Amino acid sequence: MIYVDANYWIYWFDERLPEHKYVIDVMRSAIEEGIVMNVITVLEVAHYLRFLPKAEFEKRMRLIRGLTTLEIIPLDVALLDKALELLSEYARLGIGARDSVILATMRELGLTRILTHDKSFRRIGWIEVIDVIP
Repeated sequence: MIYVDANYWIYWFDERLPEHKYVIDVMRSAIEEGIVMNVITVLEVAHYLRFLPKAEFEKRMRLIRGLTTLEIIPLDVALLDKALELLSEYARLGIGARDSVILATMRELGLTRILTHDKSFRRIGWIEVIDVIP
């Protein structure tokens, strides 16, 4: 299983972006392997797609949510507490609130790999960042 950050979903969906061509194969591989996202990351993707025509927005969100290899992790108080702890611990490394929820999710599930273009995650010693975008 691998955590896929919102930016990779956005690059995958938006063919206008220069990053799109780089993420196609790695996203397919991640989907085959198995993906984890928390509800905050799903909302980040939805936020980016929100101005699409309603039918297209719903189609893309159904595509994500319908993946049989996707596990969506809910945000509960225990995950919140862990995220707050990690936010404080990694604040000086460029980790913000949403990223701390990602780290808490990964730590809770024992994940160490993330597909992201966010450079801040490279500063976290226990994280292996996979980023195919030059």
